[in-house]
Amino acid sequence: MKIYPLNQLEMLTKKDAQVIFEEFPKQSLKAASIFVYEKNEYIVRFDKPVEQLFFMIEGRAKIYKIHENGKRSLLQFLTTGDFIGELSLLEVEDQVKDVQTIDQCICLALPYHKVKQELLDDNHFLKTIAKYLGKKVLLRVEHFSNNQNYELKHRLAAYMLQTEVAGSYQEKHTETAEFLGVSYRHLIYTFNEFQQLGLIKKQGKKYNLNRTKLKELALDLSI
Repeated sequence: MKIYPLNQLEMLTKKDAQVIFEEFPKQSLKAASIFVYEKNEYIVRFDKPVEQLFFMIEGRAKIYKIHENGKRSLLQFLTTGDFIGELSLLEVEDQVKDVQTIDQCICLALPYHKVKQELLDDNHFLKTIAKYLGKKVLLRVEHFSNNQNYELKHRLAAYMLQTEVAGSYQEKHTETAEFLGVSYRHLIYTFNEFQQLGLIKKQGKKYNLNRTKLKELALDLSI
C-alpha cells in the first residue's frame, strides 16, 4: 500500500476530483490522503480496528465475514463509488470484516480521529451515507433473489466477469460455490460445460475468459 497527498489524485486517476470531493465536507478533506492498494492486498482486516473511512475511486474489492471457527464467507463486492468503514463510523458494527482487493484500488482515506465528528455533523454527507446504505441493502436482496431465480450458468458468468483480472479468472471453487448458493459438484459440472462451449479455457491454475460470450450469458445480473 502506498499513500499520496490529496493533490496528486488527478495524477493517479482520470476521475474528476471535484465530483468526488463534493460528497465530503470541505474541512474534512484537509485531513484526507490517497491510499493505493495492489492486487490481493487487504484494505481492512477483521482483527484490527478501522481507523479510516475509505471511498473507492477506482478498483474492485471483496468483503468477507470471518466466523468464530476461522472460516470466512464472501458477502459482497465493492467497486467505484463504494465506502469502506462507514458502519464503523456510525458505530453500528460490532465485528469488522476483511476487505481484500481484486485488482489495484485507489481510495480516498479520511482518518476518524480527525474528521469523525465533522462528518457526522454534516447533513449532506449523512444523506449521502443513508442513500448508499439503502442501495447496499437492495443489492444484497437482489443477490439472494438472483440465486433463487436464475440458473447457475447465468450467475457464474456474471461472477467470473466480476472477479476476473486482465481476462483471467482464479477464484477458489469452494468460495464461489458458497457465494452462489450451489454444491461444489454442481459448480464443477458447470465449469466443465463452460469449457466445452468455449466460454473459458483452463491454463494452469487460471481460466482465460471469452468475455464476449460470458457477457451474453450473464444477462447483466448484479453479483
